[in-house]
Amino acid sequence: MTRTDYAYQQIKNWLLNGNLKPGETISSYKLAEVLKLSITPVTSALKRLEQEGYLEVIPQVGCMVKLPTVKEAREKFMIRAVLEGFAAELAAYNRTDKDIEELKAIYEQSIIVAKGSNPVEYAKWNKEFHLKIARLANMDALMDLLEGFWQNISFHAASADFLLERHAVTIKEHGQILSSIESGNSLKARRFMETHLRKCTNDFCDSIAKFSRELNLEESKTYKSSADNLPSPEELSV
Repeated sequence: MTRTDYAYQQIKNWLLNGNLKPGETISSYKLAEVLKLSITPVTSALKRLEQEGYLEVIPQVGCMVKLPTVKEAREKFMIRAVLEGFAAELAAYNRTDKDIEELKAIYEQSIIVAKGSNPVEYAKWNKEFHLKIARLANMDALMDLLEGFWQNISFHAASADFLLERHAVTIKEHGQILSSIESGNSLKARRFMETHLRKCTNDFCDSIAKFSRELNLEESKTYKSSADNLPSPEELSV
């Protein structure tokens, strides 16, 4: 792995984990210091992320994490609702006792983590709950499509705080999905999953719209730096 690839992967991890949030600026010099690299590979990594549409260069300031638009969020979440609904339906057909035991463990861990008020950690377990159900569908093409959504950096960066704020409602809805899969009721599993994600779509789009308005106000004052609270690469790999 080259130094540029290393820098790219670490910065991408920070974005996926919600350590870097939309509207916050990234200083290449600060990142180089945290990553213990020279400025050149870090700059190359940031340019690569900019080309992929996840960062925006702000002259004489640095890079800013981009916020998805309401239209982008609504379209992708509604497509995801249909795909994950289908996955939940298949999961209800395919589930084994071991699968249900593992899904319950993930669900229970998400409840524990939510009490700790750590948005990054809760987002991780929320993702694992959804991907576990997707894996139970046992359909490679479907899994590829859903993993593509979960690799969308912009949505991860924008949703970590939102997910934790909504956790009480989400945990209840996840419980309904889990019960339906466990009982083998495929139609209910699909309906509960689609309903859950449609509600999330509306709530997330409202959150983006509100955040966008606040961000526009903040930009008229100053840019907020986000590099000071980054974990070390070693902490990310744990």
